[in-house]
Amino acid sequence: MTKPFAVIDNKVFCVGNDDREPVEIGGGISPDGFAIISAFEDGWLWAGYLRDAKGVWWFHARNRKAQFVTSDADGFRVIDDDYGLDSSHVYLEDRNIPGADPETFALVENGTYFAKDRHRIYVKDGSHFFQFEEIDIETVIANGPLIGDANNLFHHSSSLSSINHYRHREQVHFSLEDEHDQLIGAWLAKHHPDIIGWWHRDYPYSADGAEQISDDWYATDNAVFFHETHEHMRGKGEAFNLLRGADPKSFEALDSDHGRDEKNVFCRQRRIRDADPSSFKALGALFGADVKAVYYNGYRVEGADPASFVRFDTTRAYGKDKTSVYAETFDRTSQPFGHPDHVLAPLEGAQTESFQAFGSRGSWAADAKSVYLAGEHKKKLDAASFRFLCETSTNSWAQDKNGLYRANGTMNVAGIDGASFEKMNDFWGSDGKVVFSFITGAIQKAIDTKTFEVTDDAGGARDANAEYRIENGSIKKKKR
Repeated sequence: MTKPFAVIDNKVFCVGNDDREPVEIGGGISPDGFAIISAFEDGWLWAGYLRDAKGVWWFHARNRKAQFVTSDADGFRVIDDDYGLDSSHVYLEDRNIPGADPETFALVENGTYFAKDRHRIYVKDGSHFFQFEEIDIETVIANGPLIGDANNLFHHSSSLSSINHYRHREQVHFSLEDEHDQLIGAWLAKHHPDIIGWWHRDYPYSADGAEQISDDWYATDNAVFFHETHEHMRGKGEAFNLLRGADPKSFEALDSDHGRDEKNVFCRQRRIRDADPSSFKALGALFGADVKAVYYNGYRVEGADPASFVRFDTTRAYGKDKTSVYAETFDRTSQPFGHPDHVLAPLEGAQTESFQAFGSRGSWAADAKSVYLAGEHKKKLDAASFRFLCETSTNSWAQDKNGLYRANGTMNVAGIDGASFEKMNDFWGSDGKVVFSFITGAIQKAIDTKTFEVTDDAGGARDANAEYRIENGSIKKKKR
């Protein structure tokens, strides 16, 4: 096979395979001192690290331009195609990974997606890359999409999810010895006998005999745990998640989601980095604050003012301070490569003074200028005429002058005139032309709109032809 990159007429080209037309590489790479450091095919497109007299470049044929990486070319090495390492930095393609240590950076043995250094692990697949620090780097172990340490086990899909509740039943994903029917605990005991982890009979942090402190907080003489129960397709599982580094002698539960000892604050099993135990206060649900910052789900809410911050008492997490509104979102926990999780971030453009979240769920929210659904600005909805209507067991309903809207499913309800629609109670509404049921989420074509009226507050109603009642989420009809 022909080399995929070459100098032709004093220019650098991606020549690919023999049947492809050469493409000149832009971006400033020079033929002077040109060399191929590494090359690979990403699908049918060539990519790799190249070198010229200036230094190291990254190229991918999807954009036809080389990106300069580093002038530190001597000793530059490549791991797993698109990790590049010079003497001081680690790069993903052409992007520097802040804080990564090239001296200790390496792939994690037996893992599909994982690398590590002395600080943290790194997770990379075809569409995601992030770093993860909530792990004991000294005892990191992996098996296919599974990664963990002596105390925890995670599974990677689009993010890392704890599977501590299922780890004793999880099977091997990767093996060179035909061990795929083996439980992961037995595989770890065989291949990592030097690590005294949760799979080991002498594991020092067993939750056996743990006594309840409060809510889901438990402790033994040498460890503190947060207890979780999970319902999943394979059944029900529970986990006693170790609070790494927690001191059982000084630990106290602050509420059902937060606890602290003399040195640290915890949100469930996550240690809140840099939180001050002496001034920390639990604010309810996953919210907390100390004198320096506001925290949600164990992560700092960047820019939030703890002195003026308040949270909304809704299932969907909202909060505000004197300058901004914040909403829960699934995003990176830090920039540029923090792992994804549920965090609280500024709701761009929201007005602090007029912002409201509606109902117990908070699916709908609005301020004087904008309407939001699940924390997302709905630009086509009219804030001036917006009105929250009600919540049912399966949905949340709202309207403006242009229509009727549901929170779950297709937002716009077809066939309803928003300007004339009126809510009759939490079961029924009408625009004068049709009757609508909030319980079934549908227009009731068989009901006579002109004679329709509600008869009680439990869903009872009637028209000229029949009586109606709500039973188990459906409408029961009885002729008059």
